[in-house]
Amino acid sequence: MTRVTLKDVALEAGLSTTQVSRALNDHNDVANATKEHVRRVAAEMNYVPNLDARRLQDPALRTGSIGVVIPTETLRFSDPFFGDLLSSMVAEAGEHGMQLRLSTPPIETDVLAPYDESIRHMRVDGFVLVRTLVDDPRVDFLLDRGFPFVSFGRPESSDGFSSVDASPGAFGTVISHLKGLGHRRIACLAEPPQFAIAAHRLASFQLAIAPHVRAGLFCEPTIRVAGFHEDDGLAAARTLLSEPNPPTAIVALNDLLAFGTLHAAVELGLVVPDDISVVGFDDIASARLVTPSLTTLHQSASEVGGLLIEELVPLIESNSNTNSERLIEPSLVVRNSTGPAPRRS
Repeated sequence: MTRVTLKDVALEAGLSTTQVSRALNDHNDVANATKEHVRRVAAEMNYVPNLDARRLQDPALRTGSIGVVIPTETLRFSDPFFGDLLSSMVAEAGEHGMQLRLSTPPIETDVLAPYDESIRHMRVDGFVLVRTLVDDPRVDFLLDRGFPFVSFGRPESSDGFSSVDASPGAFGTVISHLKGLGHRRIACLAEPPQFAIAAHRLASFQLAIAPHVRAGLFCEPTIRVAGFHEDDGLAAARTLLSEPNPPTAIVALNDLLAFGTLHAAVELGLVVPDDISVVGFDDIASARLVTPSLTTLHQSASEVGGLLIEELVPLIESNSNTNSERLIEPSLVVRNSTGPAPRRS
């Protein structure tokens, strides 16, 4: 028999998972009628709450540790943005008298196993989810167990939890910048869209450029799903720039993809920005050091890391999850990799 989850109860009760969780935990901000309704539905469905997280109600039983499970098949410790993100989380956790506990399970490990083990063995008080998927099983797993967590990137399959991500309007300034330089043919190098942040960045790019396409100011953009790393950007950009009618500007959805694009241009004998303009996203430290220096959207890894811990600590202290979405507004840093569109455009 399939175990009834908190999400099942929420659907039956016609409420959010946050409301159901707070009702079952007898929070004062939930009306008595709502509590009675939720308890009645839960009883009818034979819902049995998971008790793993109940220990967090007693501060004496907390570990003072925050868990981060590193998905080694997609995330490299050499990734500059991720390195800065981890460093800022460590620093912010320290400000709250806590520490970061990292784990790197083998690739073949079931995605939920490290979380289940950490909860059962009382290793951490809460989690920060990274490389979050659009449909991420970890979210429902942790919500059902009432275990505090915050995600970097917001999955679309659930509610009732906290997340940090970039604003949906992030690419407006990029499109305006390229439009002002006379570009009409723009390509986008995207990250794998099954990941929440990648999907949101691509949607933001499409949202920003769509009105200009409808107005006839831009051609329909070419979108290529590349990957996360410099080699991925090199391969994708090499193909794009070798086409008979190549784009005059490439917007890469992270700086490493943009670096790969710069290398592809050199390989093909093109000059940046005279022949092709390149824009990145993240503004990692080396973005200002490459040649030419990279025009990019600045999103501080330190700010993101700090916000993730800042959001999580109160959840640990209250032993609950709340529905919250913190959005960061990236800012465009114009450097030397963008310039007027070439005459061939």
